[in-house]
Amino acid sequence: MSKTPQEWQVVLGIDELPDAQWVEMLNALEGKGTIDGGGLEAQGLTASALTPDEIGVALVVESAGAAFRAVRQDQQLTVRQAAEAWGVSPGRVSQIEAADANLYLSTVGSAALRMGYRAKLLLEPLESGPTIVATLGEVGS
Repeated sequence: MSKTPQEWQVVLGIDELPDAQWVEMLNALEGKGTIDGGGLEAQGLTASALTPDEIGVALVVESAGAAFRAVRQDQQLTVRQAAEAWGVSPGRVSQIEAADANLYLSTVGSAALRMGYRAKLLLEPLESGPTIVATLGEVGS
């Protein structure tokens, strides 16, 4: 059974109601186990299966900066506390969290690792084709 925008708002824990297109996509994914990336091994890429909940969480943020801010807030850290914990300056935390931050992929990967996360680049086709997921940075690098 399809969920309403209000139900998805509660499920995803977001402040605003999702728009009609987003609700339609989430309802289409509801109940499916995973989405297969398919056929990427030959290209040296690894496709990971994403659950509908993981896709929904990924859609909540509008920028890398918003994602990093969400991590910091989830960890209940101030900018200064985050800077100390992650080994960077408070100014760097603010730069990384900026909505208009122009970050290198290597910066995204290393910042995520410092925060206890693994960053992935997700390429979703506009029309048809496989979803491609690439890990940014490796644990221990």
